[in-house]
Order: sequence, then structure tokens, then C-alpha cells
Amino acid sequence: MKKNNHLNRIITFSAIITIIGIIFSGPLGVLITSLVRPQPTWENVDVFIENYHPLQGLPFIFGFIMIIGFVGFISASAHFAETALEKTYGNMSLIFAAVYAGIIGTNYMIQMACVPNLFHVNKEMTGILTMANPASVTWLLEMFGYAFLGISLWLMVPVIKGGKRMIYIKYLLIINGVASILGAIITAINIPWVLSVSGIISYIAWNALIIAVMILVYLEYRGDRI
Repeated sequence: MKKNNHLNRIITFSAIITIIGIIFSGPLGVLITSLVRPQPTWENVDVFIENYHPLQGLPFIFGFIMIIGFVGFISASAHFAETALEKTYGNMSLIFAAVYAGIIGTNYMIQMACVPNLFHVNKEMTGILTMANPASVTWLLEMFGYAFLGISLWLMVPVIKGGKRMIYIKYLLIINGVASILGAIITAINIPWVLSVSGIISYIAWNALIIAVMILVYLEYRGDRI
């Protein structure tokens, strides 16, 4: 029971961290940067550089916080595995989570550090790497990274345990897994899709879905339930 108490605390804290990360790396972070230091619709790399400000890296800073939240949730949840099959799913989930953290962490480092430092060194490479460019190859890193996260969370479905809320959590994680994989496939076929109307709607829907999952996770594992 003591072990479960500690795991539950880690999971609830991870859920809070994930929610904060999603809100500030997603809708709110984008809104703040667009109001204070907006980046116009992509035209070319010169326009991007002219309108660049370090504040535009705010969403990526909170993106790192979101990574910590997801990894904490998955790592703690894996300890609930009891059978050999559940442990196998848990180990696979941890591997996919590590791939996710590596890919997305690298991409956010590129956006925060590499892109600004390339301005006066290689403009062409700046245009290729910045996510302000809807055709940037880093969108492939983003979407495939979150596809790996979707698979990781999907694999955790047979492992996590709880009350009635867990049924909804598991269904939402399955939906997230399918949607994340489809998003990566669509992006591989047509990268600019990510900043199209349908891509932005999908992005907002994903944020809402994950926030809903983490709210349910928090309610399921919070301390007063133990």
C-alpha cells in the first residue's frame, strides 16, 4: 500500500504537470506569443527572421514540461503491471515513451536553440528547420514523436488499474493512439497539412482529449482516494 501511495502521488503530480505543459505549450502559449510577439503567416525565411523574438520559444519551454509529465505518468503506471503479459506491455510502453521523449525533446531543442543560432549562418537551413514553416521537416519529428507517445499510452491500457473512471481513461487512450498514428501518416504524405484548417482543428481536439485524460487520471489517483 505504501508503494501504491507513492506511485499514486507521482501519477497525480505528473497529470498536473502534463496539463500545465499542454495548456502553455499549446493554446495559451500560442495565444500569448501571437498577441505579444506575433509571427506572420509563413512567406519566407527572411520574413520569419525579421519577426522572430525569443518569446516565441515559450511554447517549447512548456513542451519540455509536458514531456516530463508524460514520462512520469507512464513510468509510474508501468509499476502496476502484475502478470508477465502486463509487464511486457509496460516495458514496451516505456520503450516507446523513451523514443517519444528523445524525438520531441530534440525537436524542441532545435526550435529553441538551433534555429535562432542559424539566422546568420545558414538561412536556408533555418527555413528547413523552423516549425513556423508549414513544410518544415521538423513537423515530421513532431507528428511521429507524438505517434510514438500515442502508442506508448495505448500499450499502457492493459496495465493501468483503477475504478470506474479508468474505463473512460482507457477508451480515450485508445482513441488517442489511433488518432496519433493517423496524424503521423497524413503528415508523412502531406507535411503542410499540420497548419491547415483540418490540422489545426485536430491539434485543438488532441489538446482537449489529453487534458480530459489527465483530469480523469488526477481524479482517479488523487490522495483522498487511497
